[in-house]
Amino acid sequence: MNQRLVPRGVTLLLLAGMVILPIAAGVVLAVSALLVAMGDSAGGVVLKYLALGCGILWVVDLAALVLVQGLHGLSDHDEP
Repeated sequence: MNQRLVPRGVTLLLLAGMVILPIAAGVVLAVSALLVAMGDSAGGVVLKYLALGCGILWVVDLAALVLVQGLHGLSDHDEP
């Protein structure tokens, strides 16, 4: 029986999220600061909350990635 507990695509998706989400949060925060500097404080606040959502999603992604890697490590067989 050579089945994976978690498909490879899910692991790749979590890895992509690990890389992309902090970059997206940084860009959204930068645009938020730009909007506040231009006088659009309401838009800046909305984008700050969006960046906060990206950060929370990133933490959830990291926790899920640790869980998936733990499951993968437990299910490995010592086959050559």
